[in-house]
Amino acid sequence: MSPILRKELILAALAGTTVMMGLGFIIPLFPIYIAEKGASNFELGLIVSGFTFSQFLVQPFFGGLSDRFGRKPFMVGGMACYGLVASLYVFADNLPQVFLVRLLHGVGAGMIWPALSAFVIDQSPVERRGETMSFLSGVEMLGFAIGPFLGGLLYGLGGMSLPFLSCSAMAFLASALIGAFIKEKGSPFKTGQLGWAKRYGFSSFRLVDIRLLCLIGFAEAFVWGAISTLLPVMASRMGIPPGKIGWLFSSYFIVYILLQRPVGKWSDRQGRKKPILLGMTIYTLAVLLLSQGGTFPYLMAVLAIAGAGLGIYSPTVRVAVADLSSEEVRGASLGIFFTTRMFGFFLGPNVSGIMADRFGEGFPFLVGAGGLALGIWASLYLSPRLSKGEPGSLIPPVRPEQVEVRRKFFV
Repeated sequence: MSPILRKELILAALAGTTVMMGLGFIIPLFPIYIAEKGASNFELGLIVSGFTFSQFLVQPFFGGLSDRFGRKPFMVGGMACYGLVASLYVFADNLPQVFLVRLLHGVGAGMIWPALSAFVIDQSPVERRGETMSFLSGVEMLGFAIGPFLGGLLYGLGGMSLPFLSCSAMAFLASALIGAFIKEKGSPFKTGQLGWAKRYGFSSFRLVDIRLLCLIGFAEAFVWGAISTLLPVMASRMGIPPGKIGWLFSSYFIVYILLQRPVGKWSDRQGRKKPILLGMTIYTLAVLLLSQGGTFPYLMAVLAIAGAGLGIYSPTVRVAVADLSSEEVRGASLGIFFTTRMFGFFLGPNVSGIMADRFGEGFPFLVGAGGLALGIWASLYLSPRLSKGEPGSLIPPVRPEQVEVRRKFFV
């Protein structure tokens, strides 16, 4: 059996973890940071979602460019951009400035994740893609599990500025790590000869399974956008101090991490459909429970259930997209999937903020549970081929010379 713990994969996962840890420093504190500047629930949702809006716009193109020019330039450049922009939050004096910084932050993220995910799939043995992606996902989430706790400590030591500056430092460290120690093997694909829609992943929407996976990703991200935006404010109003709010998110990520390796092996043996369906069902239950609010221990328990659901679903769905993608446009296809998720994450904070202002903070979670039920329906209709654990791409690759032949024929 081919090994998965090669140097390139370990270094890529470590770099991803470093970035995620830095992001974890600020996630539970960011809504409070905005609220302290006088933002309403609607403005809170708009600013939080600015990150995902710009990420939504750029991910297909950076993913496609990584197919053409290689993964490493976009991992290194994206992490450097991410780090530079994170430091600018310290200097933002008003809500418009915070929103602008948030948009730029999303551009950096849009460069990183399609290239990083495609790089890991490129390096992994075909028959162990699920296990490899679960390793990446678990190690990344380790940073998120530690990050909120450390973010609370940093807040106590240096106020709101220190977590942002620390996030910046972690991203620069990750960029240096990949730039210095990862050598990308193989030549980039000549995707410049492919059509525009193929090159940037938009043609993947012709596949029913890709459309269903994008619908599932949209629903999941919409709800996570509502949770990450409203839960810190809800918990703060219940008397839970900012330092302890990070513990809620840590309980989520700890459970998520513990499930990664067994779920990855399960999806390699049994296929991608069952983990996606089970994960979405558990996540829906957690969101229904979260709508009721409650004490600090109750919220910790519910976030742990949510972590179980997303821990089963999340790495599996990324591998499913890779299985359905031809090798030459893997980065572009992953970019399209991440883009539909980011669209959900963009709408989630905005729509949930409006609903919270009008109907109370529990109502958006009930609406989100209804959206997740739609994701469960989509999971049931995924192709039987995704249920059989078939390794490798389910779509035959399209070679540049084939495109050239078609071009000459039609001209």
